[in-house]
Amino acid sequence: MEKFKCLITDYQGDNCNYEIEQLEKNNIQAIVAKSKNQEDWVEYIPSVDAILTRHAILDTKLFSMMEKCKIIARYGTGYDNIDIASAKQKKITITYVDDYCSNEVADHTLLLILYCIRNLGEYLSSVNKGGWTPNPHPNVDRILGKKMTVIGYGKIGQKVVERALAFGFEIRVYDPFYEGKVPKGVNHYEDIYDAVLDTDVLSLHVPLIESTKNLIDKKIINLMSKKSLLVNVARGGLIKIDDAIKALDNNKLGWLALDVVDNEPPKKSDVIRNHQKVTLTPHVAYYSKQSIQESKRICVDNIILRLNNKQIIGPEVQTQ
Repeated sequence: MEKFKCLITDYQGDNCNYEIEQLEKNNIQAIVAKSKNQEDWVEYIPSVDAILTRHAILDTKLFSMMEKCKIIARYGTGYDNIDIASAKQKKITITYVDDYCSNEVADHTLLLILYCIRNLGEYLSSVNKGGWTPNPHPNVDRILGKKMTVIGYGKIGQKVVERALAFGFEIRVYDPFYEGKVPKGVNHYEDIYDAVLDTDVLSLHVPLIESTKNLIDKKIINLMSKKSLLVNVARGGLIKIDDAIKALDNNKLGWLALDVVDNEPPKKSDVIRNHQKVTLTPHVAYYSKQSIQESKRICVDNIILRLNNKQIIGPEVQTQ
């Protein structure tokens, strides 16, 4: 029996040994690209039955070359790098992993919030330089009773709210697509401007689509508390970054905490790397050893199931 072929354009973690092993066990030959750059693997496109990808760009040109491909599985929660319109034309199944790291992202969100509000960065810097200044910092406030707005009340947003309630935040939620109940102590707003008014913390947990691009701009920021913290662990394009930086410079925003930016990685000269009021982590909110393994397992299982004409697990983009 002829083997199926699966192209791995790029992968999560240090290696793709697990993926290769599981695919080979199921009569699927794994072809691992040298890099995520198209020129390194475009020659395989016409002959592969499946593609496993992370950040590689799968555009219209590549889809026009696909002759046998039945499924594209993407590590992670989004699929911004895949031309969905072309996938629909080819009727190729597109799958992703929507809930492999919600706990990790929620934990990271609270980590950034506590780090900024408690001014931990300045204290750590002082100690690392040999200092020991126990005097209270004037910018450190009590967390109990602070107003926190969560934009997006999906799986991650709900876990963030659950954790934030334990710290005593007064929670507001804005999600026009959520129709369920919210926990005691949480207020669900129908208008985003009402939700962010005088808030102390604004945390973003929505996908990057046309309606959410530059969602947080000057108008939104000006409604927030002048010492507020803006947190983004979702997608870089959600914030109009120039507006946020100007607000920091003009003392209309207290802190900006980011795990994602528009163009990653940012240049060393980029203002967000060097701004005193910006806390930046390198797109790692999703990461733990367990979350990466879960993502790998789901992606590989879906490829095996689809190539054997069985129902896949988890979400898929409607292309059929």
